[in-house]
Amino acid sequence: MRISHLQALADIVLGDPEALALAYYETITGAEPVFESDAARGRFAVALKAVGIATDAARFQAAFAKLQQTAGQKDKPHEPVCRDCGSTDLTRDALAAWDADAQQWVLSAIYESTAC
Repeated sequence: MRISHLQALADIVLGDPEALALAYYETITGAEPVFESDAARGRFAVALKAVGIATDAARFQAAFAKLQQTAGQKDKPHEPVCRDCGSTDLTRDALAAWDADAQQWVLSAIYESTAC
């Protein structure tokens, strides 16, 4: 049994509606945990929801609604700018090495200096 499954079972035993709502949300969205089949994921989700509602229906549903609402909001993309001139056309030096086994470049280091 995976650690994430054990954590979810602990949440069920402790009966914390917010933790149950989070576990239920992660289960139905496929974010966490990993299951052997979709049917197993479905059964686990039903159990989480049933215990969450039985523990404290109002808190469970409020926490789940909040998770759904925040999932729909996307963070505004961050674009770095030069602190001296405000330009967004920045370059940064880095060191990469070819990995023969993976057949790709692997980033080894990024230097602190940034130029525009």
